[in-house]
This record gives sequence, C-alpha cells and structure tokens, in this order.
Amino acid sequence: MSSFLNCQHCSHQIHVSAPACPKCGAPAIKAASPTVAVSSTVVWILAFAPLIGLILESLVAGVLAQNEYEAAHAMATSKYWYISLILNIGLSAGEDARLKQDGVDTSSFGKYFFLVPVFLWKRAKAFNQSPAYFWTWIGMFALTMILGIFIGR
Repeated sequence: MSSFLNCQHCSHQIHVSAPACPKCGAPAIKAASPTVAVSSTVVWILAFAPLIGLILESLVAGVLAQNEYEAAHAMATSKYWYISLILNIGLSAGEDARLKQDGVDTSSFGKYFFLVPVFLWKRAKAFNQSPAYFWTWIGMFALTMILGIFIGR
C-alpha cells in the first residue's frame, strides 16, 4: 500500500502522516476509500461509453430509418447525438449514486458527474488509483470524433 496520498485541494502527493499539504497548506484528508474494496466495473464501462454510444446511435439510426440512405444521413448529421450524452452522464451519475449507497464520501468528485472526464479524473485521484479509465475515455472520445468524420463523408 502506498504511503502517500493526494491532497484533495491541489492533488500534490503528501505522506499519509503529514498533518497538512506542504504545497497549499490544506489539512491532510485521507482518501475517500471505504473499508471494502471499490469496484471499478462501472467506470470501465464508462471509459468505453463514447464508443458504446456511437454504436447505439448507429443502431437507433438503422432501426428508425426507412432506408440505408436515411440511416447514413442520420449518422452524418449526428441526429441522435443525445444518446451518447445520456449514456455517459447516466453511467457517471449511476456510479456516483452507487458509491454513496456503499457509504463512500463523494463530495470531492461526485458533483462533477455531468462532466464525465473530470468525474473520472477526480474519482481516480480520490481513491489513489491510476487514471487509466480517464485516459481510456479521452481515447475513446477522440476515436469517436475521428469515426464521425469518416461517417459524415
């Protein structure tokens, strides 16, 4: 186990026995990790949500379109963009609610559930975890933007 934790105010690493952060002076607060292990299943699904959302948008466009041209046009014009938005925010809000139900104090990151990458970054820092799911979300978002360019042609 790491003998360092991140300052809740400036994210500077401080020793667990330090009474305050030497960088910003904020009182040292241990990570929000509960007594039981926190599952990261939902955040890993959330990390791939931009790609999952694009697939769901394609499925909806295919089901609701009268023909292939209409489906392609719907995807090219991002007609169903809100599906990805609802999926991302829904998974993020659901994860925040699940953590609260498990007795975890999410005050340092829960209020950012509607800003998914911020939520993922702050969650990783609060639990002293690798921000790998944050970077995965960023990569998936970039991939869907690139795919969107090709779909629009």
